[in-house]
Amino acid sequence: MPSSAMPVTVEMLISVNPKGSSEPRLVGRIVGVDLGGTKILAGIADADGRILATREEATLHGEGAPVLDQMALLIHNLVADIGSSINDLDSVVIGIPGAVNPATGLGSLSPNLALPADRSLRDLMASRIACEVVVENDVNLAAYAEASAGAGRGERSLVFISFGTGVGMGLVLNGDLWRGEFGRAGEIGYLPVGEAPHMIAPFSQNGLYEDAVGSRGIRDRFTSNGDTVSDLFAAARGGDSQALVALDEIARSASVGLAAIHALLDPAITVVGGGIGSQAEFFELLKAHLTPLLPFACRIEHSHFGPRAGMVGAVMLAARHLAKGPEQRSHLAS
Repeated sequence: MPSSAMPVTVEMLISVNPKGSSEPRLVGRIVGVDLGGTKILAGIADADGRILATREEATLHGEGAPVLDQMALLIHNLVADIGSSINDLDSVVIGIPGAVNPATGLGSLSPNLALPADRSLRDLMASRIACEVVVENDVNLAAYAEASAGAGRGERSLVFISFGTGVGMGLVLNGDLWRGEFGRAGEIGYLPVGEAPHMIAPFSQNGLYEDAVGSRGIRDRFTSNGDTVSDLFAAARGGDSQALVALDEIARSASVGLAAIHALLDPAITVVGGGIGSQAEFFELLKAHLTPLLPFACRIEHSHFGPRAGMVGAVMLAARHLAKGPEQRSHLAS
């Protein structure tokens, strides 16, 4: 369904044109899409990154990846929402819940959403909308938004970790995303935590860390009678003793991953987001359980953009992509 335009913020404008250039604005439209296992959030913006309209829909699942056609239709509808033409669309950035190989554009490691693994997602979407398309990991895009104009603005290094349907991490160094050689940097869900990981990991679809702190694992371990993770948090807020114990255990398990991030990467700031990570009770327990694990302090912050971080990051990257000349774009268009 369509929703109202996001208010323009100074931070967003500065992130796209940080030196306040007086050069004429680019014309055209850009779209940022945050594709999740549960929902799709997309925004259309002008070439300066000012978001004009957004739409949100439940993600379609099934054989043949119907979500590809769903995203194409969603983009067409966004263009129509602002009375523009699809021919005015210059750049689209799509964030997916999985790794994207920078060299091939192939997606992988997406247990929460079935996507084609044998064809470039960039090419599949470009053929549907006749526009340049960049496909990126969704948490990478959230990290990019927070580093450019959010909680980590001005810092040289930032980690964004998302706790939600899945668990993922994005890393920004000196203003650029660090994707790894094969696009798998930040797939922290596969961190081998718990007892006997060598025996258990081969049978885990999502990774041992995600099994412990992702929503599917939480439902399996701590809920019954069809209750959701949201129900568990509501019960904890209501003082239910079992829910409080469960929440504490989830945050304790999650803190191990956070400690590993800081021991390995030593970022200036770690931003926590996602449907679970954005819960205040979880966030405070996470920080409390992290403290005894490391002999140094860590800066941990809430996401500035909240559930829109991935979409905002996609728009920002699309604006950056468009501002480059055609000869400079190829390394981004994966």
